[in-house]
Amino acid sequence: MTEFIHDDFLLKTTTARRLYHGLAEALPIIDYHNHLSARDLAEDRVFENITQLWIAGDPYKHRAMRIAGVPERFITGCATDREKFDAWAATVPQTLGNPLFPWTALELKRYFGISELLSPATAGGIWEQCNALLRTPAHSAQHLIARANVECLCTSDQLTDNLQAHARLAKSEFPTRVLPSLRVDDIATVDRAQLTERLDLFDQMGCALADHSLVEFDSEALRFLAAEYGRRGWVLQLHMGALRHTSIRLRQVAGPAGGYATIGKTCDIPSLCRFLDDVEQGGQLPRTILYPLNPADYAALATLTGSFAEDGVRGKIQLGPAWWYNDHALGIRNHLDILASYGLLSTFIGMTTDSRSLLSLVRHEYFRRVFCDWLGEQVQSGLMPDDDNLLGALVRSVCYENAHRWISQAERQGAEKQDSKTPYYAPNCPAHAPTKHHE
Repeated sequence: MTEFIHDDFLLKTTTARRLYHGLAEALPIIDYHNHLSARDLAEDRVFENITQLWIAGDPYKHRAMRIAGVPERFITGCATDREKFDAWAATVPQTLGNPLFPWTALELKRYFGISELLSPATAGGIWEQCNALLRTPAHSAQHLIARANVECLCTSDQLTDNLQAHARLAKSEFPTRVLPSLRVDDIATVDRAQLTERLDLFDQMGCALADHSLVEFDSEALRFLAAEYGRRGWVLQLHMGALRHTSIRLRQVAGPAGGYATIGKTCDIPSLCRFLDDVEQGGQLPRTILYPLNPADYAALATLTGSFAEDGVRGKIQLGPAWWYNDHALGIRNHLDILASYGLLSTFIGMTTDSRSLLSLVRHEYFRRVFCDWLGEQVQSGLMPDDDNLLGALVRSVCYENAHRWISQAERQGAEKQDSKTPYYAPNCPAHAPTKHHE
């Protein structure tokens, strides 16, 4: 029987296989939005076991386990790590059709060389094999990132974080660039008196992006911050359409990012346009990525990518990648269909994980395989020519070059504004600690 994860996994056509193996597979990864721990990377954390690395902090898995009826004690409760691993192993066969099934298989294959599918029957052997490898230097946090061919990671950091972990990484020999990106969860709490100092600190540490998760756009604080980002050359990210306040019980049990959120209402397009227009009128509109969680917004926001164009700037407004509940094969294909039809796919900055798990970087492989397969189908149906020059340029742009260009441009602009490359630390700033972010 053919292994589930094989060389041509998800690649159904000759064109798809040629594009993936000849181009996409070897391209470096730029994960421009995630919730990985800079502290784990700076300390080159060695994980105690596979549950600590793979299950404990993953709300995607927690959500699936709850749907399958697993008691909360085996998800976020007092059960042992082995019991939690066994609970996940029992859930995996029930995830057929969900992206968690291929992601799980990819993660075991790429990081641990395990081709067996995780199930109650294989759980014991996989537990032992993974834990034995995690005790070796080759499976520390930094080595796991290196195995994935990651060029740059942009973590999510609160305004008050002191960024010491980032400073340590910048001085280390770790080859992957790990840059902070600003996360402002509650605009109303922003203290403008201290804001400039904090933004300067992020600038000095190489910050290239800022991130807001919101529903309403009629906020003077948001306009002020967006103009600041534009002046500094940062990228503004707007995550829209998540309904996070569902079960009070689960929020109390699992915290604000516990895997129980759902897709909310569609975006208020007129308010978003007024916001973007106001900042543009002030001459400081930053490059912007729009992440709608409700796929009903895709067409409207794909057309919006042409509404605030700027001379000489490719794809200034982006319809971000299929996000959160949409980053499965069906959601990615839907996103590609709509973006290609309403905008310019060639300017798309590609995939990012938005994840807390070091192993979830395999989602870039998953995306690239789906993308190349989608291109192969376009060729097969006659919608695109079977031209390696055209298709190859598109693959390189979407899978690597566009994101590389955006991050590099922000870094250059930040460097030009710095009088010194030596970072400073604001007094009375709390030490870096786990932050309460969205999924």
